[in-house]
Amino acid sequence: MPVIIIFIIVVLLLALQKQVYKKFWSKGLSAQVKIRDQFLVEGHETELTEILTNDKLLPMPWVHLKFQVFRNGKTDNLFRSDVFNILFHQQITRTSKITLERRGVYQIKHLDLLSYDLFITSKFVKVYDNYAEVTVYPALVEKEIFDVPYEKMMGTMATKRYTMEDPYLFKGIRDYQPQDSFKSINFKASARSGKWLVNTHEYTVDQTVHVLLLTDKSSNFYDEGIYEAGLRLAGALISRLERDGIAASFYSNGLDSIDRQEPELGAGCSENHIASVLEVLARLDLNATGTSGCEVVYQLQEKRRAEDYYVMICPYRNEDMIQAYDELRQYTDACQWIAPVSAVGYSEMSERERALENEIEDFYFYKV
Repeated sequence: MPVIIIFIIVVLLLALQKQVYKKFWSKGLSAQVKIRDQFLVEGHETELTEILTNDKLLPMPWVHLKFQVFRNGKTDNLFRSDVFNILFHQQITRTSKITLERRGVYQIKHLDLLSYDLFITSKFVKVYDNYAEVTVYPALVEKEIFDVPYEKMMGTMATKRYTMEDPYLFKGIRDYQPQDSFKSINFKASARSGKWLVNTHEYTVDQTVHVLLLTDKSSNFYDEGIYEAGLRLAGALISRLERDGIAASFYSNGLDSIDRQEPELGAGCSENHIASVLEVLARLDLNATGTSGCEVVYQLQEKRRAEDYYVMICPYRNEDMIQAYDELRQYTDACQWIAPVSAVGYSEMSERERALENEIEDFYFYKV
């Protein structure tokens, strides 16, 4: 008889605690995950902090905190699951170090809390909203890598700066020279002096370097590392230009991983503008291409500015792209094409392809 009574009491206790946990397990229970840094460079370390709070008298011996990390809108197979044993009116904080190896915008949007009763006979689940985000910038290449095309660009821009006069900035009057245009003659001053005089103007300094990152591919099977190297080169080039006091703009026909648009940033020359460019590069989806690169180059011929410089970073170099670039050079000599290529790919390249550096003006291979 006592055994039966004990059995009944045990069954009642099991049922009671099950009902108590079912009703009250989530009351006063909250979770939050935070990332220490807001901005980071790929390959660098940051801290992940998990905070679990149980603000009630009921202890929670089994609590699973699970979440997935989204990178540029995709899960990217980044999951986390941790187990907590938390007593009543207690808060547990755990901090761990993580290294984010790839560029992108990392987000933790939701947390899953799983718990059980004392005897693990029932499972309870609740989803919590969470906001944690870090933007991981691409690691930039060393500036020495592109010294040759950079110095060539600077030389071309310097030449244009001192050969293009700004008609709105009057400088003075000088004697007429055979190369001067008829419309530059100052007739009043010439009549007074008895010789031909012309107006002179200050030289224009409103120059911009437009960096185009083109992501065209010949097939779905391509070396992603080459395109990532081109992206890092674009970021390094813009950073160097703006820190040297030269305004730069950015455009890519790759799509933004979040809004699926082709990113375009107007000219700027500041640390804030550099940060904006790096954020755009972090979000860029190199697997998706919008407008074809050839069409981008042909459109550039129509809207180019004579005083500006254009840098095209594009690993894809078929005959159509070469023709589009050649036609662009007929309109302006202030342009260059940098084609990232792997060291192995360059060594296996045909002599015809290697000759592109000599046959196409201002064409450079960037060996990754």
